[in-house]
Amino acid sequence: MPNNYNDTYDGIGSGQQLSAEKMTAALNLMEKVANKVETGVLSDGNTNTQYPSAKVVQDSLKEAEKRIVQNAAGKEITANKVTSSDNWAANKDSNEKYPTCKAVWTYLQECGDIERTANRVSTITADTMDDKYPSTKAVWDLLQSFTPLAVVMDMGKFVRLETGGRSFYIAKCETTYDEFVGVMGYAPTNNSDLHSDSHLDIHIPVRASWDDAVQYCLHLTLESDDVAAAVKDRIRQYYVDQNRLVNLRNNYNDVRVKTMAYNDVAAGSSYAGCYRLPTEAEWEYACRGGTTTKYIWGDDWSETEMDKYGWYYNNSSGRPHMVGQKKPNAYGLYDVLGNVAEWCSTTTYTNFNDYYVIRGGAYNDYNPYTDRVDFFFESSAVNVSFDNRNTGFRLARTI
Repeated sequence: MPNNYNDTYDGIGSGQQLSAEKMTAALNLMEKVANKVETGVLSDGNTNTQYPSAKVVQDSLKEAEKRIVQNAAGKEITANKVTSSDNWAANKDSNEKYPTCKAVWTYLQECGDIERTANRVSTITADTMDDKYPSTKAVWDLLQSFTPLAVVMDMGKFVRLETGGRSFYIAKCETTYDEFVGVMGYAPTNNSDLHSDSHLDIHIPVRASWDDAVQYCLHLTLESDDVAAAVKDRIRQYYVDQNRLVNLRNNYNDVRVKTMAYNDVAAGSSYAGCYRLPTEAEWEYACRGGTTTKYIWGDDWSETEMDKYGWYYNNSSGRPHMVGQKKPNAYGLYDVLGNVAEWCSTTTYTNFNDYYVIRGGAYNDYNPYTDRVDFFFESSAVNVSFDNRNTGFRLARTI
């Protein structure tokens, strides 16, 4: 009998004596062969007397592994679940525990509140760190510590002059579009080209009616912190609001009466600090810059010199330009010749009070025989209702 199990049984040879020991070994071998399981997988039907082959054992293990994975899919191991943030610290070192989404969210909210509270400050100082959070009261207290900027005259933009025994201030530059809109809150209609012409900007001189110019002076005076309250109280009666100025045609009498009244009193010695238009005499004195020659650069006409001082027909390309780009006169005033003509507070027609003087000439003016201060840009009286696209103004201030 062959030995398929490689045990100690060598078989019973022919002619050998049959011993009890060999007979027992033969019977054991026959039992193993009879109970051998060589195919399929093990199940609960197998008995303790059966012997699986190595392949059956391997197949059975694979089947068991497959069954375990399938049965476990989608099932939660609840024993290791952490559902409360209260247990967070107790499980912080465990690699087996896992938190629910709600537990994580709750914990993060608790941490956030703790962090904000820990970094909250009730006072803001220069050394307060970026990771600190001020309370509402801390912000309010800091804001209260600031002093609002005072609206006062910028001395760097004005020159103090004296003529006729009186001192006055006069602006170095013509009033610009952005300065006007910043005080008045509207743009005069003469400046509509600013919205369509890309080469113009807000720093060009504003084109304004006489009423616009005088009311600008009044509004600026009322806003200024360096004007006595008593002066403001006296001039407030001449104030005209934006809507009535914009709709001048419907409010002509009221606007004109109040505006002319302010123009008449603003230069008075008891109205110190009032912004206003210069009188024609003040404008003439300021424009000359102390010169006595025929022209502000000398006695001989020169287009080269004129080009240095002002924008006019020959060099303006038919448009006004940013203030302060040309050479100033001897008093430090810019654009006294050209760019835009300038309103004065003086009227020359006693019977026609709606006519006021303009001086200085504009960007589209040219006359080689009149380009001098005492004749070119000669005194011209213009009806204040006239829609003049070339006229602006320069501020003066009563001392």
